[in-house]
Amino acid sequence: MPSDAEPTAYQIGQVRSSILEKLEKEPPAEPFHPTDLKRINDSDLWITKLLQVYEFDVEKCITRLWENLTWRQSFGVYDINETNLNQEYLNDGSIFVHNKDKDGKPLLILTIKMHSKSRNQEDLLRILVFWIERLQRDSNLDKITLFMDMTGSGLSNLDLDFIKTIVGVFETRYPYVPNYILVHELPFLLNAAFKIVKTFLPAEALKILKVTTKKDIDQYVDKDNCLKIWGGNDDYVYKFA
Repeated sequence: MPSDAEPTAYQIGQVRSSILEKLEKEPPAEPFHPTDLKRINDSDLWITKLLQVYEFDVEKCITRLWENLTWRQSFGVYDINETNLNQEYLNDGSIFVHNKDKDGKPLLILTIKMHSKSRNQEDLLRILVFWIERLQRDSNLDKITLFMDMTGSGLSNLDLDFIKTIVGVFETRYPYVPNYILVHELPFLLNAAFKIVKTFLPAEALKILKVTTKKDIDQYVDKDNCLKIWGGNDDYVYKFA
């Protein structure tokens, strides 16, 4: 979990100046997106969050930030919008955002029973990134709770490669973002498979991973923010907007 302590102005300055110097000396083949460069030049927020999550290790922060800038450019995070996403996946409710947890952080919901290995992983990843980026812009880089809704899912829905990819995106591209990872209504049949999932989760993710049921979900999401299928009061049906 990121530290609540604030980095010093000197640490922030070290990261910023190192990135800008490297840009001059070793410019990337594909220039970094101007919006990302503006985030580094004009604000301390992004660098602060990364320094906190990397426990104020300046060198690690510089390395990871450069990797992040490279990935964001190659993945085209600013080019993704509702018109160039897989429309079936965007509209079917397999990945969507709705309501908030008890800390006021948005729920990014994965409906696992809709998943199968035949689905295009790259298209799903683009939708995941689309929602994360949208939330990050709206909240000024605030945290998100990943809500894995396992209700009604079976072995055919559990795709370890896809889960590894999701975990990897949060661990390497948005390490300061997760508030909780909630795994809701895990079927008994999937307990053994889920133990495998836990072996490739980083230590920080294990600290915020909570397996919930209808009986105890309100420890993390109050009843009015819970869908009826989760044991709550909200009869919302997803429609992309």
